[in-house]
Amino acid sequence: MLAKPRPALVAIPRLASAIALTIVLAAGCGGGGDGGNNGNDGSGDHVDPAPTLYAVVDAINRGDIQSFYNGLSADRRASTTAADVQRALDSVQLILGYVPKLEITEVGAKRMNGDSAEVDTTLTVQLRGGGIPVTDVAILKWEAGSWHLGDHFLDQALAVLNLGGGSTTSPSASPTPAR
Repeated sequence: MLAKPRPALVAIPRLASAIALTIVLAAGCGGGGDGGNNGNDGSGDHVDPAPTLYAVVDAINRGDIQSFYNGLSADRRASTTAADVQRALDSVQLILGYVPKLEITEVGAKRMNGDSAEVDTTLTVQLRGGGIPVTDVAILKWEAGSWHLGDHFLDQALAVLNLGGGSTTSPSASPTPAR
């Protein structure tokens, strides 16, 4: 006879994943180059916003909290601190015994309109038992010559994981688990 899974043990990795996602998507890392794309996707003089998302993930994976924090939009920096981000990572470390790595596994459609951009993105939280992909829309703002993550993209990821309510930051945001 197969044993029933224990809900509390199943919830711990999901909670840790949600925390890790919250850290990354609650913040962001802007600027610093255009990833080799010198085009502007038809939105004036603004470069492709996708490299900013990769920079965010790279900064958090390296534990570079200050770079991660500096990449937030002014609005996001006004509502959180670098110490908040560090505390969240410390919580994940306590729960799991490690901080999962994050990987952008797909960048889809990009919609740019002046100083705003939306990027369809799949982020995978790499747990030791496998990855948890979450697909959603990241909203970025052009500030001081570079893109900065301006929304709380992770609220949608939490909703997908059944661990919290979804955000209403973007009417076009419609989270779906990646397949």
